[in-house]
Amino acid sequence: MFLNIDQIKTIQMDHTSRCQLACPQCARFHGSQTELNPYMPIDDTTVDDYKIILEPFERDSVKLFHCGNFGDSLASPTFDASLDYCIDQGVKEFKMAVNGSARSKEWWRDLAQKSNRIVVNFSIDGLEDTNHLYRVNSNFKKIMENAKAFIDAGGNARWYFIEFEHNYHQIDEAKRIASDMGFKQFNAKYTGRFAEQQQNKVETKKGTLVEDKKDNHNQKDMQEIKQTYDSFEQYIEQTPITCKYKQENSMFIDMQMKLWPCTWMGAPAYFGPNNPQRKSFDAIYNLYGEDFNDMRKYGWDILQHEFFAKYLDRSWNDQDDKFKRIYTCGRTCGDKFEFSSGYGKNTKRENL
Repeated sequence: MFLNIDQIKTIQMDHTSRCQLACPQCARFHGSQTELNPYMPIDDTTVDDYKIILEPFERDSVKLFHCGNFGDSLASPTFDASLDYCIDQGVKEFKMAVNGSARSKEWWRDLAQKSNRIVVNFSIDGLEDTNHLYRVNSNFKKIMENAKAFIDAGGNARWYFIEFEHNYHQIDEAKRIASDMGFKQFNAKYTGRFAEQQQNKVETKKGTLVEDKKDNHNQKDMQEIKQTYDSFEQYIEQTPITCKYKQENSMFIDMQMKLWPCTWMGAPAYFGPNNPQRKSFDAIYNLYGEDFNDMRKYGWDILQHEFFAKYLDRSWNDQDDKFKRIYTCGRTCGDKFEFSSGYGKNTKRENL
């Protein structure tokens, strides 16, 4: 059994697949990483969806985190009403990861005053001369104005900074600014995407190149994996798997109300058919169909489905030929490669 309803403490979500930015390594893009992913539906969750999500939970018992797998919640026309509903229902915490470019200063001030249970993770990868290089279409001045309005009104804000070759020299300055403004936390983090894609640079929609930080340990880890296992694919087939989300009593719901064990499994369902992660889903869909985890149809009864009750645990341990190992599980929760920027040695978290 993956988790039962009483064990769930955090629900991560993609409220929407809409976003104002064009970050080149985002799952919203496809192929050249400048073309919008054609397999990704444009969709939003609604208040009616949150009624389904929160129905079995008592007040102050569960946290919600809009983690932004595909979209930024503030780009959604259904976000405000959904937020108000969740706050009225007494969620323990409502956290969201945003780029900070959307909405007015007045909106951000009002957000801070809605509830002390709201936490905002601002994804700001540099300063005025660098943030836009990866966060394409972002507006640094507006981000700072919005963050200041939120913090000055009592809001709990955290700064998340992905290190690239073009911005890592600004970390100390960014941290100083964060402290002066009243951010509660500063997080500098590496990405594993360059190493996984076996490249050091990526082209943005603006035609510029973003380069991985030269001493990113993920590149070294990937080389060691290839020397030991011959290929990353062989590593995924053989590595021991320890599920991060199960350890954290967390699950993920995507913008179409599909329930997944984690945010990393919530993305490949909308990748192209040749993507190695998406290919793993064929075995799942062949067994159960593509709507087996639709919460709009089945609610939390899905937790009793064979996929959650048996498939996941047995696939990690290679116990049954019926339950094929899932590529994403080995990629993100194997023991030699830390794909996620939010875990382990990929992140340096500092309270301010």
